Amino acid sequence: MHNKFGFREPLNKEPDGTYITVGQMQFWLNQSKGSEKFKVADPEFLDYYDKCRVYNLISDIMEDNEEAAIMYWDSSIQGIAIGYPERGDVADALSTVIHANRSDEDDGEDSWSAGI
Repeated sequence: MHNKFGFREPLNKEPDGTYITVGQMQFWLNQSKGSEKFKVADPEFLDYYDKCRVYNLISDIMEDNEEAAIMYWDSSIQGIAIGYPERGDVADALSTVIHANRSDEDDGEDSWSAGI
């Protein structure tokens, strides 16, 4: 896979314009049982997929406007945290994203704030 594509090249684009990159997918597939979880659309993979989509969306926005958001390592969650204004480019973009891992029991509340 790495010979045909660039690391940041989108691998799959969703109808809402979000995507996962070749490198992000390769990272997932290299994990123990990554391929199996991908093949059965395991909720753990779908959660990772959604986080990659959101990360890429916000990164793309920040390329055009570096003040639209801030990304930082949050040691309390051991992950990347993102801060952005309640009203602005990032909030507007996130309001259009469709979760891949949404079940019928979800109440519709936005869950992007859990950290990437």
